[in-house]
Amino acid sequence: MLPSSADDQNEPDIEADRQADSMKDQLRKDVASWAASRSAEASGLDTRSVAPAARQTIAAPTERVVRRKAKPVEPISLTVAEKKPFKMSYDGTTERDYIAHRIKHGAR
Repeated sequence: MLPSSADDQNEPDIEADRQADSMKDQLRKDVASWAASRSAEASGLDTRSVAPAARQTIAAPTERVVRRKAKPVEPISLTVAEKKPFKMSYDGTTERDYIAHRIKHGAR
């Protein structure tokens, strides 16, 4: 067996720490750029003047528009269909056959 030194044992920890530090630095840079862009947008919103939307003029129709009558709506029936209660399915067998099968095979 080869003797292991303390440096060999700490090497994976050091590499993991380096990766974590580089990820934190990158995240800080991303946050700083995001914050700078947000502050630039916010200052840009304050300085812009908002002009009211121009009203569009509607030209008078030259031809008469013919409106059709709407089709009468059929009344909705208020009778509720009777729902069947929940029932288990036993691979296509009836409940009676399933119970007989369970009894035959010694269900507790």
